[in-house]
Amino acid sequence: MPQTDAEDILDDPRAEDRRERRRLPVIGLWLTALYVVGLVIYLLAQGQNPADLKLNELGDFLGGVSSPLAFLWLVLGFFQQSREIRLSNKALHLQAREMRRSVDEHRRLAGGE
Repeated sequence: MPQTDAEDILDDPRAEDRRERRRLPVIGLWLTALYVVGLVIYLLAQGQNPADLKLNELGDFLGGVSSPLAFLWLVLGFFQQSREIRLSNKALHLQAREMRRSVDEHRRLAGGE
């Protein structure tokens, strides 16, 4: 019995899909590292030490510094979720097509053809 499209996808996970899944987190990690390095260079160039700040000023500093990173990861998560929904939609269409083929085969067998 020949394999169907759905079986091909389930039996042979594509290397391209694996690379695609890893791409956004890798981009996020690189951008985060670049941001942190840039922040450290900026603080060193300005001669500022966040440890010298008062507690409320330190909280403001940390909130201001971390908000761009939080937004970056929010956007990357949105793109990842969008991609996963597209893949899920494609899998559901393949499953529906396979179910139609199965029903047609059962009708053919029941009809005696």
